Amino acid sequence: MFENIESFLSNNNELAWIAIFMFAFMESFILSGIIVSSAILFSVCIFVFNMELLPLYTIVMVAMLGAHLGDVSGFFFGKTVGPSLLATKFISKREKTIKRAQKFLDKTGQYTVILGRFVPAIRPIVPFLLGISDLKAVRFYIADVIACTCWGIALALLVTGVGSLIAVSYTHLRAHET
Repeated sequence: MFENIESFLSNNNELAWIAIFMFAFMESFILSGIIVSSAILFSVCIFVFNMELLPLYTIVMVAMLGAHLGDVSGFFFGKTVGPSLLATKFISKREKTIKRAQKFLDKTGQYTVILGRFVPAIRPIVPFLLGISDLKAVRFYIADVIACTCWGIALALLVTGVGSLIAVSYTHLRAHET
């Protein structure tokens, strides 16, 4: 699959920022984040960085914006759809677990946003669950801006670190092919 994305971006350089934004949003939003892996976003960012399609600061800012909008969308999706989901038979069978999770989220609230941003397995779920909880939108928004900023710095470090290793390996392999 990534080869298709690579090929597309190689032929459509001007769309690199849209690909980064789209994958950052999708891996952060509850409905698509369960399917779209953060590894895809990370790979796209490294590819764009190594191909010098965008400067690092643009890659990071676009990824942060996509992630933040995905989180905020998940939060408000939880605010609007969450209460009706809690009333479903599937969820009511797991009421004890849900109440424990809600109690934990009520206690930790905005700090969970920061923790959740760095754990790919729960990243899209946390904003949704916080939307269902009593956390105020302003508190979520501020915590998410902080979380996305910290995550963006980590992304920049990973892209430059891993990206340079991949670039060196790729260059080394190319030298041996000729």
